[in-house]
Amino acid sequence: MSQTAMNRALGEVRLKVAYKKPEALLSEYTRSIGRGGVTLQTQKNLPVGTRFVFEMYNPGVAAPVEVLGEVVRVTSQPGGRYMLTVKYDPGQDRGGLDAVLQRIFDLHEFEKLRRYPRIPLHLPAMEEETPFAPPFFVRDLSRGGVGLEVEAPALPPSVKVGMPFLLEMDLTLGTLLLHGEVAWTSAGGPEVLPTFGVNFGTLRPDTVERLEKLLSLESMPPPPWRARVCFGMDAVMRTP
Repeated sequence: MSQTAMNRALGEVRLKVAYKKPEALLSEYTRSIGRGGVTLQTQKNLPVGTRFVFEMYNPGVAAPVEVLGEVVRVTSQPGGRYMLTVKYDPGQDRGGLDAVLQRIFDLHEFEKLRRYPRIPLHLPAMEEETPFAPPFFVRDLSRGGVGLEVEAPALPPSVKVGMPFLLEMDLTLGTLLLHGEVAWTSAGGPEVLPTFGVNFGTLRPDTVERLEKLLSLESMPPPPWRARVCFGMDAVMRTP
């Protein structure tokens, strides 16, 4: 997270940062919580147990989104610096987070191309059944589908329009299985990763409930976030 202000009192460090768009704020929030922690370099030797409060602001939302952190390891570095390992906790106060989510939903009312608002997740995913498959990255999720990046120069042969698809991830409520088919692909470019989008099929009621809990960030995977993807017959055979 970018630091714009830092105040230390009673063993607590507060970091404040502003984001122009609610999507950017939520993107950084899910990135941080998904990793479970962060490593920071500092000139101050903060003791283990020091608490951090990351305050994330958006101009359209009055209350900040807070991410709590605690120093769990301190390592000395050359030049009188220290490397701090900070463990993240989303905290119990959802006021700011719910307001940012609502802001995204409200802004989506002006969206004409997409049926559902998208929630950024920053979720690494692997195609476990295929040796040497490139890493995938879930960019965003909605009630109707999911967008992914492929960390490779080109899309794998399995990623083509019409191909059956399955995304699997473990939440606090249980396993979430989202099936559908590839709806579009983009080959990317010199500085842009290949991407593709999936439209979900008809989901079971319990799956819809778990999806809604994830989209509201009420039921999240334990960190570090991971997911599994598969295509074609593998996806069809594993679809509930």
